[in-house]
Amino acid sequence: MSMKVKKLTLAGTIATATLFASTIVASAESYTVKAGDTLSEIAESKKTTVERLVELNKISNPDFIMTGQVLELGDLKDVAKQTTSAPAVSPATPAVPAPVTPAAPVATETPVTTETPAVTATSDYSAYSSDVVLANGNTPGAVGSYAAARMAEMTGVSASTWENIIARESNGQVDAYNPSGASGLFQTMPGWGSTATVEDQIQAAYRAYSAQGLSAWAY
Repeated sequence: MSMKVKKLTLAGTIATATLFASTIVASAESYTVKAGDTLSEIAESKKTTVERLVELNKISNPDFIMTGQVLELGDLKDVAKQTTSAPAVSPATPAVPAPVTPAAPVATETPVTTETPAVTATSDYSAYSSDVVLANGNTPGAVGSYAAARMAEMTGVSASTWENIIARESNGQVDAYNPSGASGLFQTMPGWGSTATVEDQIQAAYRAYSAQGLSAWAY
């Protein structure tokens, strides 16, 4: 190839490149910042985005632009095309709540207790007596004999055993009280229940026996 042809070819290439560059520059737009402008307002008015302006102009702080600053807007046609070609998002179908089935009423359980139903209380203990007499002279007394008979029915432990316990603990005194807090015929502690009546004292003694046996009285 001759030198002349090479020069012509090179010149043509340069001309083509120059024309291409001119086309690119011509398609790009710019905007001069005015007093009171914000980047978001400029982006909206020029149909572009804040992110694109930040990228094109290497802006480090999107909240700070200067009056008179020239902002490159890039090819707005491409931006518009990208903006309008975004796929439409179909509105989500509202979820239909599942029907709520009312819960079946829960049966109330009857609490199980270890107490034996108390018999009708009596104030006449004359039918009850005991031959138990301790070395110190203590006896269970008539009321204690009644309470011992009830405990024998409830626990299967002989009435004489309970009479001995009552004689030792309270000498058959219904209102016997110890500074430790023990009270009644059986000298039970408050944790086992009330000792206000003879029947209360029997029930408290039964609770103590159910939990600890005769060891509750060190027997």
